Amino acid sequence: MKRVLIILIWISFFITSFLIYYVHHFLPEGPSYSTGEVVCMNDERGPCGEKYQEDVRNLDIPNWAKFFKTSDGWLLWWALLFAGGIMSNKKDGNEG
Repeated sequence: MKRVLIILIWISFFITSFLIYYVHHFLPEGPSYSTGEVVCMNDERGPCGEKYQEDVRNLDIPNWAKFFKTSDGWLLWWALLFAGGIMSNKKDGNEG
């Protein structure tokens, strides 16, 4: 049962990866807007610049594509990666 769960997690991870790639490379992009945050590289030493985010509200794409274009899609991607890594490395208590 555990092996099936691990396989399902990794399949979901790869499907999510494909969908994120697809919506970012083959679907139209929305206008970018400034979030008001300043982001600095190299441990805050610079270069620094404003953070921009894509506005997907008025795009003529399906809602599932909007999900994967936003940070929610990346959150799901990281969660599946973390869960797959943890479940794959976890030892059963019955092993000698």
